Amino acid sequence: MQIRAAQPSDLPRIVEMGMRSIDIGPYKDEIKNPAQAAQTAASVMSGNGRILLAEDDGKAVGLFGFIIYPHFYTGRTTAIELMWYVEPEYRHGFTAIALLRAAQRVAKELGAEKMQCSAPTEEVGRAYEMVGYKKLEVAYQRTL
Repeated sequence: MQIRAAQPSDLPRIVEMGMRSIDIGPYKDEIKNPAQAAQTAASVMSGNGRILLAEDDGKAVGLFGFIIYPHFYTGRTTAIELMWYVEPEYRHGFTAIALLRAAQRVAKELGAEKMQCSAPTEEVGRAYEMVGYKKLEVAYQRTL
């Protein structure tokens, strides 16, 4: 298993995994636009963020993307997770946590003091807590 920074040539695979993640998550009825996913991923890679890919035998099997910004409440430089997905057959190993740890390391190298992540399920929340994260809030959304 290798973890590396994504390149523009990785966009098709990033979008493929991203859309698969959306299809099984809480945004499945909200997000249906692969072109927007590609634009967002390209923006993350070219701006204040990174997308990391976990590869097995040269094939991307997971990703973790984040942006860095001054937190809107504290002003502290914060990395916020935008995307985290691991193919189902790699979820019972160390791939997901390896991606998270690599993202933490890269974010710190880029000047982030904090990392903030979202948990679409209680299971994901428990995983964050097991590696030292604390729950801050739960988000809700409504169509206006």
